[in-house]
Amino acid sequence: MKKRRFFMVFVMIACVASVVGGHFYYNNKLEETAYAAKRELEITEKKTATKNVSLEEVESSKKNHFADAPEGIAELFKEKKKAGEPLKFHLVGSMNTSSDQGTWAQLFTTEMTNTYKEKVNLHTTSTGDMTSLELQEDSIYDEIQDRNSDVIIIEPPLLNDNDGISMDDTLFVLSNMIEGIKTSNPEAIILIQPSNPISSPDKYADQVLELERFAKEENITYLNNWSSWPSVDSEEIKDYYDSTTLLPNEKGHKLWADFMIKTFQ
Repeated sequence: MKKRRFFMVFVMIACVASVVGGHFYYNNKLEETAYAAKRELEITEKKTATKNVSLEEVESSKKNHFADAPEGIAELFKEKKKAGEPLKFHLVGSMNTSSDQGTWAQLFTTEMTNTYKEKVNLHTTSTGDMTSLELQEDSIYDEIQDRNSDVIIIEPPLLNDNDGISMDDTLFVLSNMIEGIKTSNPEAIILIQPSNPISSPDKYADQVLELERFAKEENITYLNNWSSWPSVDSEEIKDYYDSTTLLPNEKGHKLWADFMIKTFQ
């Protein structure tokens, strides 16, 4: 009888121990599972954060270093940034290229300043309605050559020269201007672009082709903004400039600015 009673007590104690042990084991497993899940979540979040930061750094690096800009500008920007100096742009051109509200130069300047802040500085010099021959006799001609900028974007006055000025004279004046810039600032990067296209340009189209050939021969980067405009043989091109002045209208200036912004992003 005593043995039976002892056996029953032993079984009860074993059952209680089993239940209690199972409870602790179950809780321990839950804690281990929760901890593992937490660690996995932390690792995943860390990887995601690292990936996002890396993508942001890549995008920022691309934007801040002129990855798509003409050759030499990205490297020059890095040098200027390291020295704590802004990369200085000088936009030179005819009435098309002015700081007036709504012009491509003003739109481009605003976008570049918004993107690069104090890391860039842009200045615009418009030669107005002067021809190349009139320009070389004007004080503004010397100012263009003497201004100590890092990147000079020149739009020769092709449309102004269209009536009465030979392309030889246009290129002669342009060559002298470029030589003057290089003399005072040998490290400057010089870029050339044509004035805006117009419908059925005839002689003007030949001038533009000669300008492009000149740039190639002189190993100067040519910014072919005509590639972003409608064809000069289409009716659509007429929607982008004033038929009386032949200057870009609001739509034309916006298109031109978009081309330049994309070029220097």
